[in-house]
Amino acid sequence: MILRPPMTVLAAALVLLAAAPAAHAVTCYVVMDRNDNVIYRDVVPPVDLSDAGIREREALRMRGEYFLFHEADTCPRVEFFTGAAGSVGLRLDQTLSPTTAPPASAPAVPPASAPVAPARSRR
Repeated sequence: MILRPPMTVLAAALVLLAAAPAAHAVTCYVVMDRNDNVIYRDVVPPVDLSDAGIREREALRMRGEYFLFHEADTCPRVEFFTGAAGSVGLRLDQTLSPTTAPPASAPAVPPASAPVAPARSRR
């Protein structure tokens, strides 16, 4: 003899399944420097994770950086550059008063060789 659940139990199970939130998880890759500052976070790994990327991962370790990855609901992108692409030294007065006038040695107008965008007319 086969017992079938009553229709109310089936209906209640369908309602619970429909109301359950969907699980959306992504793999989040994080690189931290030797001072535990996050310098990279994204859903794309910063280095090759196959056997061919051993040298890249060793270079990470030699710089004192840590490579972590975990499952998360969100993974907001963070990427810092140093050297020619970014500023290494930032003073407190620069961050608190960004509207200060440029130093006297800076040119007030762009050089003549710099391209100038044409003015847009208002209609």
